[in-house]
Amino acid sequence: MEKPKVPLTQVVYGQIVYWLCLIAALICMIGPALAIVFPDNNVMEPHYLFGTLWKGSNPETVWQQVGSGFPGTHFWISNLNSWDGFTQLGFVIGCSSAGAGLLVATIFFLLEKPRPHKWALTSIIFASLIFLSAVGLFSIK
Repeated sequence: MEKPKVPLTQVVYGQIVYWLCLIAALICMIGPALAIVFPDNNVMEPHYLFGTLWKGSNPETVWQQVGSGFPGTHFWISNLNSWDGFTQLGFVIGCSSAGAGLLVATIFFLLEKPRPHKWALTSIIFASLIFLSAVGLFSIK
C-alpha cells in the first residue's frame, strides 16, 4: 500500500516548529542551569526563587522577595545578558514557533498551483494573532 504524499506546506510548517521548539527546549534547559551556577548574573536570585515558588507565594510576593519588584512585561529584552533573560528568550522562541511556521507556510501556499488563497489567508491571520499576542497587543479574556 502506497503512503499518501504529505503536502509541502505541512512538511515545511512541521520542520520549522520542530527545530524552533528543539532550540527553545535547549535554551530553557541551559539557562536555568547556568542561572544556578552563576547566580549573580540574573534578574531574580535563583536560589531563593524555587523555595518561594514552592511555598505557594503569589507572583507579586515572589517578585518582591526574590527580585527588586516586577520589572514589567517583556523584561527579558533588556536583560538578554542575564541567564533568566536568556531563558525567557527560549520561552518566546518556543511559543512563537507556530507563528513562524504559519508565516512560512503562507508563502508556500502562495507558491502552489492552483493557489489555495483561503488557506494562505487563514495561515497569515493565525500567524498575526500569535505575533500580536507575543508582543502583548492582543489577548483574549
